[in-house]
Amino acid sequence: MCRKLKGVCAALCVIFIALPAGLPGEQKSPLAALEENVRTKTLHNGATVIAYNRGYSPTLALTISFKVGSVDESYRTAGAAHMLEHMLFKGTDKIGTKDYAREKKILDQIEKIGDGIDRLKMSNPADRRISPLEKQLKKLQDEAAKYIVSSPYDSIYTSIGAVGFNASTSRDRTSYYIELPASRLETWAELESERLRNPVMREFYQERRTVVEERLMRYDSKGVESLVERFIATAFMAHPYRHPVIGWASNVGFLSLRDVRAFYNEHYIPSLMTITVVGKQNPDNTIAVVEKYFGTLPARNEKNAIIVTEPRSRGERRFEMQFDANPYIIIGWNKPTYPSRDDYICDIVAALLADGKTSRLYRALVLQKQLAASVDAWNGFPGARYDNLFVIAAAPKHPHTAQEVEQAVYEEIARLKVDLTQSEIRKVVNKAESSMVFDLDSNRGLANTLGYYQTVFGDWRYVARYLAEIETVTVQDVYGVLDRYFTKQNRTVGVLVSRPDAKK
Repeated sequence: MCRKLKGVCAALCVIFIALPAGLPGEQKSPLAALEENVRTKTLHNGATVIAYNRGYSPTLALTISFKVGSVDESYRTAGAAHMLEHMLFKGTDKIGTKDYAREKKILDQIEKIGDGIDRLKMSNPADRRISPLEKQLKKLQDEAAKYIVSSPYDSIYTSIGAVGFNASTSRDRTSYYIELPASRLETWAELESERLRNPVMREFYQERRTVVEERLMRYDSKGVESLVERFIATAFMAHPYRHPVIGWASNVGFLSLRDVRAFYNEHYIPSLMTITVVGKQNPDNTIAVVEKYFGTLPARNEKNAIIVTEPRSRGERRFEMQFDANPYIIIGWNKPTYPSRDDYICDIVAALLADGKTSRLYRALVLQKQLAASVDAWNGFPGARYDNLFVIAAAPKHPHTAQEVEQAVYEEIARLKVDLTQSEIRKVVNKAESSMVFDLDSNRGLANTLGYYQTVFGDWRYVARYLAEIETVTVQDVYGVLDRYFTKQNRTVGVLVSRPDAKK
């Protein structure tokens, strides 16, 4: 399934159905219709506000997105963006504490001792000084706990009828979500601006331990997840897309509070922030409220853009990983991202190959040859801010092997260059335009979509332009991207081999 294609069209369906009806016979382009109904403003400190009035229920979906993710980390700070997301739920000097003046003194001691323990463990894990310091750290943490109000935002938001309070971190961005009654907009603005103004990273070492356990449970102990991590690191030898969002196994347990705090100060700045509000509202009033609270956040200079580019591959990159898991294979080709037209064309290729049970790969590998239990395709993996990958992944069906599946994938790609027709492309585009009519997105989904494109691409209007772009894709366009990118020397292949006795 081409997730990007379906996601954009889902948002468009919601937008068009929610728009006020025009005059009889009046036709408006998607961009013109959106520009009439989506209000945007850039605050003097650089923050972007998007407000979209839709629906009949007096509720709002709100998203705050920062253009910062694991792609912005170094080896020293790998995992910092994800860790920071966790820490921003801990409160401020005013929220989440019973007596910050007393708590602050203990927090300073905790940081000093915790940093000392990390230095000792990195240099000599058997150092006898570690054990007494850990006991001292535990005692201080217990003392600090007397002043901590657990989950401070949850209790406040629950009391005003808010739901869906959550956050996520990817390679490209970090976002915070919530839905609440429209009458509580100002309460939200006051709380969230305060959360960004002076976050207190309390319970840091406990939370870091939770992240270490999360990594062990979700990545290190699972075959496909471990394969994907290694696959990305193989496909990107130089570019920081290779960093796992959760951090590397060897470093995440040593992330320092000092480095995470510095990461926050460097990247959580207004010019990298997009605030999106979707639901029943007066957009002018919404923007005024947001400006009142978020407009006072101080502007800061942005960090220099990432200058490392992935070197051109001069040969296939291939690896095999043994694990106590079912076999799996991932194949990826390096390609450009938006605004390259080739990015749009690759979306069409993904849909042609693996969007649904009538797609080419599903018919050939799953239904006809029964080589695979599942097959999927993605364009724009693992992120979209920088040049990325087109990926095909499949689970071989016993007794067939990953090698058989791989060869069948290449055969289907070659066949695409022989019998593709414009009518087949037209069917893919039509399906994209109509598939979401019966599956409308929520306010939250639309807020996330608009916020995503504004944050990652710098322009929410990408949503409106998307269908117009894919409408123009031709057979020759598809042939062109297949020739340019789908080559042996440009691909990375990762194979998971089932070995019950493999060391995890």
